[in-house]
Amino acid sequence: MLRAIPLVRKIAIAATTILFLGGARAQKPPRTVERYMSPDSALVAVVTSTQAPEATRESLVEIRLKSGKLLARRNYFSEDGEHGYGVTKAAWTPDSQFFVYSLESSGGHQSWNSPVKFYGRRNGNIQSLDDALGDAVTNPDFSISAPDRVKVELWFSKKVLTVSLSSLKKRH
Repeated sequence: MLRAIPLVRKIAIAATTILFLGGARAQKPPRTVERYMSPDSALVAVVTSTQAPEATRESLVEIRLKSGKLLARRNYFSEDGEHGYGVTKAAWTPDSQFFVYSLESSGGHQSWNSPVKFYGRRNGNIQSLDDALGDAVTNPDFSISAPDRVKVELWFSKKVLTVSLSSLKKRH
């Protein structure tokens, strides 16, 4: 009977350890939700972000009608919280036609690149400004001016460029 007590204690310690570690792994990082209402109040961009302890945040971007109906969605979460992207800056253009946002790598890969994406109201798609310009954006701190202009710093051409989003070739 004396031998049974240590075995029972070992089992209890093992079970407690498994529950503790399992619970720690099962915990998800806290989520934050930011809402960006278009200037005409017809659409809202919802950015949901999480942040793993050792990484920067990762995000989900949704464009919705004010009523809540989903129009477009882009998920930048990764399985391990270290290989996705997080939204660093976001804004609507003054004409309410485009929602623009910049991203940062959650794991530090390609830290020189801060991709900029935009939702176009006319075609209903989320597109890459980097692809449309044939260059890579380096600074996540873009600026917007009326009606639909975005100013970005580019990596390969080493230029600061201001572009009208409505003048870009539409991609479907």
